[in-house]
Amino acid sequence: MYYIHSGFGFADVEQLVHVHANTVFRIASISKSFTSLLVGRLLDQHKLAVDDDVRTYVPEFPKKLIDGKYAKIPIRTLLNHTSGIRSYHKENSGTGQAAYPEMLLNKRFDSPLEACRLFQDDPLAHSPGQKYLYSTYAFTLLSAAIERVSTQNGPIFPLPTEPAEDVKTTADSIPKWARIDTQLCRLFQFLGLRSTSLEYHEKLTPFRCKQYRRTTNGVLENTPVVDNSYKWAGGGILSTAPDLIRVANHLASIYMGRLHSHGVVTRDTLTQLWHAYPVNSKGVWQPGLGWFLSRRSGGSISEANICPDRLYVLHTGGAVGSTTALLLSLPCCSNAGTVRPEHGDPEEFTAAISLAPPICVAVLTNLEDSSEISQLAVSLAEVFTEDAVRSVRLNYADHFM
Repeated sequence: MYYIHSGFGFADVEQLVHVHANTVFRIASISKSFTSLLVGRLLDQHKLAVDDDVRTYVPEFPKKLIDGKYAKIPIRTLLNHTSGIRSYHKENSGTGQAAYPEMLLNKRFDSPLEACRLFQDDPLAHSPGQKYLYSTYAFTLLSAAIERVSTQNGPIFPLPTEPAEDVKTTADSIPKWARIDTQLCRLFQFLGLRSTSLEYHEKLTPFRCKQYRRTTNGVLENTPVVDNSYKWAGGGILSTAPDLIRVANHLASIYMGRLHSHGVVTRDTLTQLWHAYPVNSKGVWQPGLGWFLSRRSGGSISEANICPDRLYVLHTGGAVGSTTALLLSLPCCSNAGTVRPEHGDPEEFTAAISLAPPICVAVLTNLEDSSEISQLAVSLAEVFTEDAVRSVRLNYADHFM
């Protein structure tokens, strides 16, 4: 395993501070993938099921009706963007993130339940599970459920102190250790992420970059100050490229069967999180549970893994002053590393792509609305895939000649 990292451009344009490996960025919606790992932990601990109605845990959330009938909102649909919970309201007069005034909120929310007031009285856009509608607010509701499940059933991660001694919030009686912000921080600790945290504008964060956007005339300018406390679970995390690669490598090791009982989630649960739901007709990327999936070959993601191919697992992010991507390029089968060719013609070796090891790519920018970020991540992965295929062919040739 080896790492390559590099920084380009400026973390602070006004002070001419260059981007480097330790530069801290808003990772935007990649935060959702962290939240999916918290759900995965709860699944492994049998404290939650993805088909549970979210109102089982958050009964304060108003009942929703579709055609006059109660609409159950399963946890699964919050994770794969089929819940019908609305997205940000858009203003036709704006451009970029400014077209979505709710993304520019600068108010501190004390809890996810309080943040749910932003959208809880709005009707569902469709019956849960029937259509795809990307929704960060769905993850706000999900984080309220995570808090309740943890409060009722105990901590997701071991606590240094007894839960009973913890102070409860005045808002909705959630112990401090069960709050979504605390649980995300414990997840960061479990994964060994030293430069990953929740974003508080007022806190000093070493190596944090500034955020920028371009006007319609192409002029670079600073973005407004925002408070992302309403969406810790859906877009409130700061991190670095090396930390994200650490997470991706950890998950790749689980996928390849190398971590066994030491992973953040079990292999079976990771497979469940990475199960695609082919409901997004607008592209090749289909939603999993907190991730998006595709095949290198462009084949149907709903079919069984067939070698030779590679599985792409992705999440991108677009926030105020930030565009990001985290991609894992994985062998089509987790046991691909044990597969060996039986014929001597390297040209038959499309299968070599399945022998290449996991390749993980993180791309972080401090510029709003950077285009084609997912394609850039795939292109970078392809560079290393081609290099790995050459190595496989050379090793194969040395073995048979």
